[in-house]
Amino acid sequence: MSIPPAGSTKDMWRTWARQVRTNIDWEEMGAAVVGGLREWIVPSNYLTVLVFLPMSHEISLVPLMEADQETRFVATRTPDRGGELSVHELGGPLEVHRLGFLQPHESARPVGPDEIDVALLPGLAFDLFGNRLGRGAGYFDRLLRATRPSAKHVGVVPADLVVDELPVETHDIAVDYLATEEGVIETA
Repeated sequence: MSIPPAGSTKDMWRTWARQVRTNIDWEEMGAAVVGGLREWIVPSNYLTVLVFLPMSHEISLVPLMEADQETRFVATRTPDRGGELSVHELGGPLEVHRLGFLQPHESARPVGPDEIDVALLPGLAFDLFGNRLGRGAGYFDRLLRATRPSAKHVGVVPADLVVDELPVETHDIAVDYLATEEGVIETA
């Protein structure tokens, strides 16, 4: 499927990205991306790393967490209706959100967004400038605004879903790096 033409809406890009994602071997892709992240995230350089627990058609970062016992990994809890993402320590029980993905149990210790050193973020697609095409709710954009200025924001995505340019709105927050099966690169 060819990429949408210039001037396409975010919804058109989401349709394209979802179609491309159906043809990806997620287990193989995850292993390659995690391999590059292991080299880039050196234990002790980063104390607190925000990860995402994958939905279908997303890269699993579980092998990264299993291989690194020195880093403090945290993840988000998504509100059932409205509200904002909250961040919680991993290591305790998980629960299934009503949309079917895992998240830290409500009893997990809360973590302030300003404690995050690196945020590893999912997205349907990213562009070379670090702009992220999410699912449309804006949860991660609002969370990233609350991280400290020195925090590194990293989009985790297959290289086939990195395009030259995506549509951007004023509330969108770009990432600093992209982690693909080809390694971790700085955005333009």
